Amino acid sequence: MKWSNILKVFKRDVKAIIKNPIALLIIGGICFIPSLYAWVNIAACWDPYENTSSVPIAVVNNDKGASFNGKEMNIGNEVIDELKNNHAIGWKFVDTKQADRGLIDGTYYAMIEIPEDFSEDLTSVLSENPTKPEIIYKVNTKANPVAGKITGVAQNTLVNQITSNFITTVNETAFSSLNDLGYDVDKNKDNIIKLKNSIIAIDKNMSAIKNMLNNINSNSSNLSTYLEEVQSTMPSITSGLNNISQNAENTGTLINTSKESLNSTFDNIRLNLSESQTSLDKVQSNLDDLSSMANDASSAKINALISKSINEIDKVDNSVTAVINFLDAINKKIANEKIANMITSLKNVQNSLAEEKIKLNDLQSKVNSGQNLDKGLLSSISDLTKKIEGQVDNSLNRFDNDTRPALNTIADGLVTATKGASDLLGKANGLVDQINNLLSTANQGSQLANSTSEKLKNSLEEFSGVISELSSKLQDVSDDDLGKIVGILQSNPEFMGDFIANPFNIEVDAIYKVANYGSGMAPIYSVLALWVGSLILISLLKTESAEFEGSENINLRERHFGKMLTFVSLGILQGFIVAFGDKFLLGVQTVNTALLIFVSMFASAVFTIIVFTLMSVFGNLGKALAIILMVLQLAGSGGSYPIQVDPLFFRIIQPTFPFTYAISGYREAIAGPLVSTVILDFAILTIMGLVFILLGYLLKGPLNPRVRKFEDMFEESGIAE
Repeated sequence: MKWSNILKVFKRDVKAIIKNPIALLIIGGICFIPSLYAWVNIAACWDPYENTSSVPIAVVNNDKGASFNGKEMNIGNEVIDELKNNHAIGWKFVDTKQADRGLIDGTYYAMIEIPEDFSEDLTSVLSENPTKPEIIYKVNTKANPVAGKITGVAQNTLVNQITSNFITTVNETAFSSLNDLGYDVDKNKDNIIKLKNSIIAIDKNMSAIKNMLNNINSNSSNLSTYLEEVQSTMPSITSGLNNISQNAENTGTLINTSKESLNSTFDNIRLNLSESQTSLDKVQSNLDDLSSMANDASSAKINALISKSINEIDKVDNSVTAVINFLDAINKKIANEKIANMITSLKNVQNSLAEEKIKLNDLQSKVNSGQNLDKGLLSSISDLTKKIEGQVDNSLNRFDNDTRPALNTIADGLVTATKGASDLLGKANGLVDQINNLLSTANQGSQLANSTSEKLKNSLEEFSGVISELSSKLQDVSDDDLGKIVGILQSNPEFMGDFIANPFNIEVDAIYKVANYGSGMAPIYSVLALWVGSLILISLLKTESAEFEGSENINLRERHFGKMLTFVSLGILQGFIVAFGDKFLLGVQTVNTALLIFVSMFASAVFTIIVFTLMSVFGNLGKALAIILMVLQLAGSGGSYPIQVDPLFFRIIQPTFPFTYAISGYREAIAGPLVSTVILDFAILTIMGLVFILLGYLLKGPLNPRVRKFEDMFEESGIAE
C-alpha cells in the first residue's frame, strides 16, 4: 500500500469539490447542518430552572388555626405569607374548587392543599395524643414529566419551610416561658437560699432542739429566739414558692421538646467532625498525587491539586469553627471541664489548619514563580495533614466519650432540675404550713414549757423524716448551680429558637462550577451532533472512489484510505464549526476554549473514521450499525444523567463507547481541565480510531466481493437508493 496513491484519491476529491460550485455548496451545507442540531438543542435548554417562576402551582389554604400555649396561631396563613415573597415557583393562591378544575384541565401542574386542621394537628405534638399533620399534594404528570419533578421539589421546599418555622416557634415559646421562670427564680433567689439554709439548719440541729425541749425550762428562751428568726422568713418564702411552682409546672413539656432538638444538634456536631475526616483524606490523596509527580509536571495540574487541597482545608476549618462557637456558647452559660477540653482540642485543630493553609499557599506561590515542586515542603505538609487527621480523630473520640455525655447531662439536668424543683417546691409548700404551725407551737411552748413541751416534741418527731429528706436534697444543690440554671433560663428566646431549628448553615462549594444548564448540556448535544454529522457524510457522499486517470494502478485498500482522508477532513471541519459556534455564538462557558475546539475536531475525526469504516467495509449494514451505535451511546454514555442511575447493561458497556470520552473531554474544557483526565480521553479515542483503521485495512479486501454482491442484489429490488 503506497501513501502516494492514497493522496491521489484524496487530491482528486478535493479538486472535484473546488471545481464544482454545486458540490461546494452541498459540502458546505453538510458541514454546517450538524452544528444546527447542537445549537438549537443547547439554546432550548439554556437555563430552564431559572424560569420555574412561570410554572403554575395552585396553593389552597383551608387552615382554621389553633391555640398554642395560650397564643393563637395559624401556620397556613404564615406559610401563605412566606410563599407570596418566594418567586422561585409560580404560586397561585386559589380555593379548592378552582385548584381541582385547573389541575384537571392543565392550568396548574400541581396542587398543594393545607387542610383545615393543619395547625391543630401540628401543635398536638406537645399533647398526650399527638396527631401527625398532613399536606395534600396532587400532580398532573400527564402535562409534563419534568414539571412533575419541579413541583415535587416545590412540595419538599414547602414542607421544610413549615417544619423549620414550627420548630423555631415552639422553641421560642419554650425559652420565653423559661425566661419567665428564670426571672422569678432570680427575683426570689435570696429567699430560696434562705429557706434552703433554714431547713438544713433545722435538720442538723434536730437533736439539739429535742434536747432543748427535754430541758425546756432552762433553754426555752434561746429556743424561742431561734425559732422566731426562722419564722420571720416564712411569708416571703411562701410567695416565692407559689410563683416558681406555677411556672415550673407549665414549662416541663416545653423543656422536653427543647431537649430533643438539642440532641439533634449534638448529632450534627458529630456529623461535622466525621465529614472533616473525609475532607482531610481528600487532602492527603491530593498530596500523594503531587508527591508522585515528576519535576517537569505542568504547573496547571499542580495548581489544581493545591487549590483543591486549600478548599478542603477551608471546609474543615468552617466545620470546626461552627462546632467551637456552639460549644463556647454552652460553656459560657454552664462551665464544664469536659466541654472546655473539647474546645481546646478543636482550637488546636484550628491552629494546625491555619499552619497547613500557609504552607500550601507558600507551595503554590513557588510553583507560580516558575520553581520546581518543593518536595521538602510537600513532605512537611503531608506530615502536618496526618497530624491534623490524628487531632480530628482524637477530638471525635473525645466528643463521643466525654463531651457528648457532658452535653447530654446538661440537657438531662435541665429537665431533671425543673422536674425536681417542681416536686421539691410542692413538698416545700406543704411543709411551710406545717413548719409555721410547728414554730407557733414552739413559741407557745417557750411560754408554757411545762404544759406543751411533750406535744411540741411529738410534732418534731412526726416531721423529722420529711425535714431530713428535704435537707438531703437541698444540700446537693449549690448556690452556684442555682445561678447557672438562672443563666440558661434567661437565654434569648429568639436566638435559641432559631439556633435549635437551624443549628448549622450549609456552605455550597462548587469545585468545577458551570454557569448554566445549557453549558452543562453542551457536551452531550455537541458530541451527538458530531456523530450525526458523520452519518450525514456517509448518507450523502460516496464511500467508494470514482475512476480517474491513473486510478487503474490504485488498489482497493489505497482507495479506501484515500476516501477516508476526504471524509475525515470534512469531519474535522464539522467539529470546528460546532465548537466555534458553541463558544462564540451561544456563549457556552469554557475554561479552556482552545481545548474545547481541539476536543471537538479530534472527536469528530475519530467518529468519522468509525462510521466511514463501517459503511465502507459492510455497506448498508455498516450504516445500520452506526445508527445502532448512536442510539446505544445516547442512552448509556452518561451524557444527561449519572451513569450510576442507568440499567446495569449500560453501566457495563459505557467504557467502550466513544461518546464517553468525547463528552468527558468537552466537560474538561468547559468546567476546568484535569490533565490526567484529558490525557486519558485522548488516549482512548486515539486507540478506538486506530482499531477501526486496522479493521478497515484487514477486512476491506476480503469482505468487499461479498458486500458488493449483497449491495447489487439489494439494488436490483428497486427500492434501494
